[in-house]
Amino acid sequence: MLAARVLSRHFARVTIVERDRLPEGPAARPGVPQANHVHGLLARGRAALEHLFPGLGDELVAAGATVMDAGAEIAWLTSSGWGVRFRSGLEMLSFTRDLLDWTLRRRLAASARIGFLEQCDVTGLVAGADGRGVAGVRLRFRNWVVDGRPREADLSTDLVVDASGRHSRAPQWLEALGYDAPDETIVNSHLGYASRLYRVPATFAADWKGLVIQAAPPRGTRAGLLIPVEGGRWMVTLGGRNRDYAPTDEAGFQAFARSLRDPALADAIGTAEPLTPIHGFRATENRRRHYERMKRWPERLIVIGDGACAFNPVYAQGMTTAALEALALDECLEEQRRRHPVGDLTGMARKFQRRLARIAGTPWALATSEDYRYPGTVGGRPGLKTRILHRYMDAVLRLATRSVKVRRRFLEVQQMLRQPPALFRPGILLRVLGDLLGERLRPVRPARDSRPRKVTGPLTKPA
Repeated sequence: MLAARVLSRHFARVTIVERDRLPEGPAARPGVPQANHVHGLLARGRAALEHLFPGLGDELVAAGATVMDAGAEIAWLTSSGWGVRFRSGLEMLSFTRDLLDWTLRRRLAASARIGFLEQCDVTGLVAGADGRGVAGVRLRFRNWVVDGRPREADLSTDLVVDASGRHSRAPQWLEALGYDAPDETIVNSHLGYASRLYRVPATFAADWKGLVIQAAPPRGTRAGLLIPVEGGRWMVTLGGRNRDYAPTDEAGFQAFARSLRDPALADAIGTAEPLTPIHGFRATENRRRHYERMKRWPERLIVIGDGACAFNPVYAQGMTTAALEALALDECLEEQRRRHPVGDLTGMARKFQRRLARIAGTPWALATSEDYRYPGTVGGRPGLKTRILHRYMDAVLRLATRSVKVRRRFLEVQQMLRQPPALFRPGILLRVLGDLLGERLRPVRPARDSRPRKVTGPLTKPA
């Protein structure tokens, strides 16, 4: 949908081919199985979405989304302890994926340039007459049957954008046209999680809005997240790595919550009313298809989002990275328009795939580096550089339990507002080296007790 918004700025007609029958409101659908779980829209992702859809944040808040200050209103248990709590100004929105999809889809449907083909599958690519690229896609209509078989047809296009996600069949489609399949890199920590929605108890009040209990690798594999979503509800996700999958039965789910490193999450949901079944999800591997390395690439074809590079969802980088890729697509098309005759897309697709690879490089490195902390991870082993980075980041997290400055910088990187090298600048580096050497170069006192607790006041004023 983000790509469609960008394309509508450059083309007279944009068609979104959708395999599902789209719901008439914020509701789950088969094509988005991960919508049943916690989603995180980082601060940079929110800014990118606001650029593409002005006023989107206000619209989501009006529909019930919650604004949370990442430093003050999210109680976060890292592997080194509770992150210090402070008013950071780094605001996140929490909502269900269903609400976000519905809000974006309504915006797109209001455009005269954008249309939807529902209950329709793309089964392949149509080669261009010039033999140098793609001229369209093959369609199979699920809701149009002729002589007992689904109707098939070709759709001619100027540009094809594959945004079909982790299960993209672009490698097979390329091979069918005589191209090589891309090289793939897969790093899998075997994370499996389970989620359900709860009604927030009317009597519940605490000094936090959201709660994160991280795993503590290598031995501690279990984690839990609780965020408020529209309708006075909590979305709760429990996860475990090394195939220590969160269960989807009632007793197992409750026991898993009780087994976390702190009882805060289990205590919160202990008196809450469950509203949904427990949904499981295990397609969580980091998967990168290196389209940017291919010797030959067809003109007029782009692969974007998880179809090109998918991250372990636990790091909440997916939606933000997708938004940044959409902005990069806008830039590539604008550059093409300035440098070439109208309608000439020669070279643009390859240029975009290379730019996408650069955008995905940082979140990929962060996700895979963290996954290498777990002994059961498949897809390589941490080298010396990664092991040194792990020790450094352990020191950062220790300092972030008592230093507002370090915690702020960590959150800025985590929210993708700064690049990771920001954690190695002198003001942070000296503190980390002091911690690693067992001395305090610049000792700081805790800003306040950061452990989450129930309070008698309103939920909206964190202590």
